[in-house]
Amino acid sequence: MNRNPYKNPNPQGKGLVPVMAHWQETRPATVRAKAPAELLFDWFASVLVLSAKFQFKPAMGQLYFLYAKGGEWQLSLVGPDEWGDRDMGDCLGTCELAGDMTWSITPDEGIGDNERLQNALGSLVDAFMSSLESDEALDAHLPGYRRELPYYQRMLATGLGASLRQSATAANSLQSPLKLMLEEAGAGFTRRLLHSD
Repeated sequence: MNRNPYKNPNPQGKGLVPVMAHWQETRPATVRAKAPAELLFDWFASVLVLSAKFQFKPAMGQLYFLYAKGGEWQLSLVGPDEWGDRDMGDCLGTCELAGDMTWSITPDEGIGDNERLQNALGSLVDAFMSSLESDEALDAHLPGYRRELPYYQRMLATGLGASLRQSATAANSLQSPLKLMLEEAGAGFTRRLLHSD
């Protein structure tokens, strides 16, 4: 068999090289120590965004829109005023991926008056708060690689877990019980989650 040594053996870009490149891109660039309230809020906001459906590779610094419809979340590049007659659901607000692989959410004005959106957000908050009612250390619950996630969510969850682990290590809270961290976050923590501000 006569093979051309200059022919690309992987013309579709499949295989380990692109995966390794994506994995490298989702490693946290800058990580700092975070107080329990900030760490838990970043964790929740990031889990909310990563629970949304999307099939594109998010980029740092790009604004995305987070929609809730029929009990599901959708992340999109398209804003609420750009859909025309198509109903994408209720827009929670804009999201942005930071260099430490956490997501920030800037809520739209008036989300507190939107009962459907508050219910959708409330069920996620309840599940997240239940997961924090544990005497186990933070380290045992941080997100990471999960095979069942779609590709980009899987990569981003791995980067998020590394970021939160490094932030908690820098703050000496990696081995803190989740219940203690929740207490340290303060009484207004749940309210802050529900209003995403």
